[in-house]
Amino acid sequence: MDKTEKKYSDLNANIPVTFHSTFGKQVFRPYGIAVDGSNCIYVTEASTGRITKFDENGEPQLSFGRGEGSIFKKAGRLSRPTGIDVEDHGNSFVADVNQNKIFKFDPNGRFIKTIGVRGSMDGQFNHCRNVRIDGEGNLWAVDRNNHRLQKFDSEGNFLFKLGKYGREARGLGCFDRPSDMAFDAQGCMYVVDEFNNRVQKFDPQSNFMFKFGRAGNGKGEFIDPRGITIDSDQRVYVTDAYRDMVNVFTTEGRFLFHFYGPLMVSGAFYRPVGIATSSEGRIYIADYQNNRIMVFSIQKQ
Repeated sequence: MDKTEKKYSDLNANIPVTFHSTFGKQVFRPYGIAVDGSNCIYVTEASTGRITKFDENGEPQLSFGRGEGSIFKKAGRLSRPTGIDVEDHGNSFVADVNQNKIFKFDPNGRFIKTIGVRGSMDGQFNHCRNVRIDGEGNLWAVDRNNHRLQKFDSEGNFLFKLGKYGREARGLGCFDRPSDMAFDAQGCMYVVDEFNNRVQKFDPQSNFMFKFGRAGNGKGEFIDPRGITIDSDQRVYVTDAYRDMVNVFTTEGRFLFHFYGPLMVSGAFYRPVGIATSSEGRIYIADYQNNRIMVFSIQKQ
């Protein structure tokens, strides 16, 4: 066991997590992350307005989002991209919080269209933090400062909205600045309710089911929950940017364990935000302040 493995084991004792590697020397302030059907990894850089696509080994393949056209009018130019998801055909959708739009790009990174404008009406955004694609190919936007989610079809037509501002202790679809969302194999939806320090679960018809997590420093508690993903074994992972850790739950909201980075100092998480899993069981975490992507997996029992 080398020094890295020893420190990692000491810090994350008795949990089934394996640290593999880091990649992304090219990235600066990685924020959102997604994995496509070929296990390629897409990373948003909130500070540079760039998207980088990596292969499954962490080698850069493509960079896009800096705009196309003249220097004075660049179509598809991102400002502060924070969320991303990729559909089956390889098209990517990017949430830009500064421009309050969702940008659509083709598999080669060429700009196609935008969805939404700033505002509070249907189809409008105030701090569009993230975008996710459900099992039917619909888009869900995390409309953070409007304290809601919005659903669109694949062409960007508004369909539905969910949620309102509130600190309702029972949840019930009341949000205080939601930050991310994910879907399980049954089509249920999990929403990170950031300022309420919890996750809310909804059934496939968007009916509230229950909440889990609460504010605190204990097991299964949050101070600044940000990103969420669900793996093929139906484990729910939630990053906590303030506590520099990941909490792991069952889809029924039962806490399983938490884990940190492989080293206490130079190797620990420093404001982890985005998180995604691959079909091969890899866990990718956007380690924002450390300017890198960290790769883990869960050991098979």
